[in-house]
Amino acid sequence: MQTKMLERQSATHDKQEKVERDKVKKALMKGNLEAAKIHAENAIRHHSESLNCKRMAARVDGVQARVANSAAQRQMAANLKQTVSLMSKVTANMPLTETSKLMDSLEKNFEDLEVKTKVMDDAMQNATTVQQPVDQVAHLMQEMADEAGIELNLNMPTAPAIGTSVALKEQDELSQRLAKLRES
Repeated sequence: MQTKMLERQSATHDKQEKVERDKVKKALMKGNLEAAKIHAENAIRHHSESLNCKRMAARVDGVQARVANSAAQRQMAANLKQTVSLMSKVTANMPLTETSKLMDSLEKNFEDLEVKTKVMDDAMQNATTVQQPVDQVAHLMQEMADEAGIELNLNMPTAPAIGTSVALKEQDELSQRLAKLRES
C-alpha cells in the first residue's frame, strides 16, 4: 500500500520534470537564460524527488519482504520442531540408510533457503544504486538547447555523462544463480 503511494508520487514528479524541461526549452528559445536556469533547477529537483520516492518504495518493499521472510522462518521453525519429534519416532524403526537420505534431503532444503535469502538480500541492496552528474543544471540546459537547436554558451563546465548502475548486471547474475538453483 505504501509503495503504491510512493510510486504515484514518483510518477507525479516525473511528469513535473517533463513540464519543467519543456519550460527550459521555451525559455532558451526566447533567450531568457535566468528563467531557463530556474526551470532547469526545478526539473532536477523533481527528478531527484522521483528517484527518492523510487528508492523509498524499494526500501519499503525490502522491509516487507524481510518481514514476510521472518514470518516464514518462524513457521518453518515450528514445522521443524514437529518434524524432529516425528523423525525421532520414525528413526527408531527406520534403517540407517533411509535416515541418512532423509537428512541429506533436509540439508539440501536448508542450503536452498540460504541461497534464496542471500539472492533476495543482494538484489535489494543493489536495487537502489544510482549515480548523478556533478553539474546537473548546466547539463540539462545544454541538453534542452541542443534539442531546440539553440547555440548556448553558459561559460560553465559541462557535466560528465551520467554513470550507469551496475544493478542490471547484478540482477542478471542473481537470475542465473536462481536458475541454477532450480535446476539442481
